[in-house]
Amino acid sequence: MNAENSAKFITTPDSISDAIVSVLHYPGFDIDKGRGELRVEGRPIALRPKTFALLLRLAQHPGRLLGRIELIEAVWRDVIVTDDSLVQCIGELRAALGDRSQQLIRTVPRRGYIFDVRPVGSFSDEGADLTAPSPSLALNGGIGVPQSVREGAPRQSSDFVDTAVRRAVPSNTESAGEERTSLTRSARATGNLPAQMPPLYGRAEDIASLTRLLQSSRVVSVVGPGGIGKTRLAQAVARRLHRDYADGAWIVELASLADGELLVPTVARVLGHQIALEAGGLKSLVRLIRDQRLLLVLDNCEHLLEQAAELVAQIVAAAPGVRVLVSSQEPLHIDQEQIFRLDALAVPASADATVALGFGAIQLFVARAQAADPKFTVDSGNVCDVVEICRRLDGIPLAIEFAAARGALLGVHGLRLRLDEQLRLLAGGNRTALPRHQTLRGALQWSYGLLTAPEQTVFDRLGVFMGSFPLEAAQRAASDQAIDSWAVIDHLASLVDKSLVMVEGGGMPRYRLLESSRAFALERLALTGALDATRRRHAEALAENLTGDDPFEEPLARMRRIAPDLDNVRAAVAWALGPTGDRQIAVELAAATDRLWDARGFNDEGARLYRTIEPWVDESMPPRLAARFWFAVADLRMRTELKREVASALKAARLFQSLNDRFGAFRSLTVAAHQFAFLADREAAKAALTEAEALFDDAWPSWLRTSVAYCRAVFAYHIDRKPDQARRIAQAALQGHRCGDSFYGDRCETMLPVCDLMEGDFASALRRCNDILDRLRVTETVHLQLHILLTRGAALVYLGDFKAAELALQSACTLSMHASGLMTHPYCYVAHLLARQGRLADAARTIAWIDNRQLQADLGYRDWIPPAAASSYKEARAIVDSSFTREERDRFASEGARLNVEQVTAMAFPGR
Repeated sequence: MNAENSAKFITTPDSISDAIVSVLHYPGFDIDKGRGELRVEGRPIALRPKTFALLLRLAQHPGRLLGRIELIEAVWRDVIVTDDSLVQCIGELRAALGDRSQQLIRTVPRRGYIFDVRPVGSFSDEGADLTAPSPSLALNGGIGVPQSVREGAPRQSSDFVDTAVRRAVPSNTESAGEERTSLTRSARATGNLPAQMPPLYGRAEDIASLTRLLQSSRVVSVVGPGGIGKTRLAQAVARRLHRDYADGAWIVELASLADGELLVPTVARVLGHQIALEAGGLKSLVRLIRDQRLLLVLDNCEHLLEQAAELVAQIVAAAPGVRVLVSSQEPLHIDQEQIFRLDALAVPASADATVALGFGAIQLFVARAQAADPKFTVDSGNVCDVVEICRRLDGIPLAIEFAAARGALLGVHGLRLRLDEQLRLLAGGNRTALPRHQTLRGALQWSYGLLTAPEQTVFDRLGVFMGSFPLEAAQRAASDQAIDSWAVIDHLASLVDKSLVMVEGGGMPRYRLLESSRAFALERLALTGALDATRRRHAEALAENLTGDDPFEEPLARMRRIAPDLDNVRAAVAWALGPTGDRQIAVELAAATDRLWDARGFNDEGARLYRTIEPWVDESMPPRLAARFWFAVADLRMRTELKREVASALKAARLFQSLNDRFGAFRSLTVAAHQFAFLADREAAKAALTEAEALFDDAWPSWLRTSVAYCRAVFAYHIDRKPDQARRIAQAALQGHRCGDSFYGDRCETMLPVCDLMEGDFASALRRCNDILDRLRVTETVHLQLHILLTRGAALVYLGDFKAAELALQSACTLSMHASGLMTHPYCYVAHLLARQGRLADAARTIAWIDNRQLQADLGYRDWIPPAAASSYKEARAIVDSSFTREERDRFASEGARLNVEQVTAMAFPGR
């Protein structure tokens, strides 16, 4: 490109509406519309087409609030999506733009987003501290862009952006498939770092020091009291270093993990491996990662020190490419551990406003105070009070946040006086003699003292919730004869306003206490003797809320509603099964968790819970509760427990029939028919489906009719082995499907590629799988994702794309353990892949392992090999049998029969 032509591609604030412009230049990044590319610091960043289209839309309207509906209509004009798709793309943009993303793309709660930067001709930010905005700009409400540039943003023509969107989005399926593969690899290499990183005030030196320490040490523990900022510092360092690790940087959040035995499976799951909850899991995990180069961040380890120390010691001993960053209130006390003690934020010694703004504690106070009152500034009239508040709070970030949030209510001077009273009460005039966690306790006690008595009671009771919680559950758990459920709403709103309870946005907002606040609330409950009673109300509230009041609630809507409550279920179940618990409440909780385990991919955990509770479901249990419990067991969809599940479905159906509950009986029988089809029991499946259809009521919602069609398609495919008939049934159901829940419609659509596979149209099967992955929210049920990955992998094997097939099948095998239990049939596709790759000995061993599994009489699903998997198995066996002598086959068969699933998986996917 010559100089004359290149000039018109340099944009200025006044030329942004020029449709000729191809490259927009910003401080630190460029948007290349011609190439459909975002470049950060000169490096191309891979974005999905819709994400790039969203970026273009935002960039075309700098400084203007773009509503959610406006953005969705502009970017997804031909597809119906929810706010979740928009939020996901915003998250991807913020992750790509890095530390400044919160300033560049500002969220206006419940309204939309503002792209708060304009293109410039040239800009250099070398040497700038990007860990936080400039104090002077923070005081002026700026975001790092001169005010003269921020004002007067003209509204732009949408035609230009629409044209750019069409140019950026690939129009053919192959390109989309290639992009998905690229994104999968990119995501795998990057890890699971948060998409949104809040600014860190006064931590530039800490970030640099911890980065250097982690580069020279295998294990570094960031140690300090609660609320000092260990988690945010660890995340910032992981983001800075993640490109140095070929296998990514991975954060494992342990705050909600109450059982140390779950530590290894939790770490393995985050890393994408399958580790069962059993002895030897730690050694298996270490073997899986021993050749990888990754950064593992174990966050909030103080309650799991023994298990975490053993895990890290084993990793250090056997996985030389893995480095571990730990955040904890105590060190692990193991060899090679380097301790990084995190100090509080710096507080100035003098009360000079200009000097004070250079200290992290003051910067944090200003930022939080401005969140409550945008007009707040530090000046000569209040700087003494601000500095004294931060000093008395020892520079603890959480304590400063609590204090600053009260500034709008009390004023800075009144805040200082009130703080003085509380500190004298808790420290007895000798504050330096107390450890820092006592200072944080003082800050919490002070904030707590600002509440009215009813607000304190509600705050205490909310401490029993793990993670986030819905309003309805909060009303039930926090109310009693003195505080009714409507009063709870008022008090909760006050707690949110005072920053003691956080709000997580969305169509149905959820609420959360900070972990330190939650610990304080639980302590208060214990001191007042109200902890056990509140835990009982929490469990009752959770069971009631999960159950819901709509018997016809659509499956996808139910999964989305209850999936966030997994940690709450774990906490409530732990109480219900404990010494002061209640067996009937335990059964109610279990009965209310149908769809929960499937939505989160923890069906193995659900199966263990149901087996624990099952002996209590006897004649003393109310029939309706028992029926709901057996339905939950039946609908778990653990393929390793098909016989148990189908028996549970029939129990549920009979109990519902005895209660004259036609709908409950219908649903239980459709589940039974589905499970009988997988067991290849033709007569039982036909009888259950016929009985279910006889109960069907035309007044019921349309998704129930689609569920019957799906059962018929499964019957035709699995029992009759007629893929053409299964396709006709599924397509007819899709054509007749009305607007609304797509749960069973999605499942009918997933029947189409597997039918293509059985009929030899592998290209069509692959196209359908790619299309489904692109359009459907398959991650909302791991079973759907597992099915598509297996079908896609099988099609890729037939088409000779072994590398892509390996990626798909490895992902499927990883998913299957927790979602469905140890299944045999995914390895039929694996055996076919190995045989077609020429890895004949490994294929022979895999086949022998499959044969041995099928001979084990205790497996409830041993006859369930789907037709497509059976075809792949036969192809693999034919190749192996024709390649070896009888003696060689017998030797490989003997070797394969002795393998376990982890060994087979490691053999099939070496180095992954």
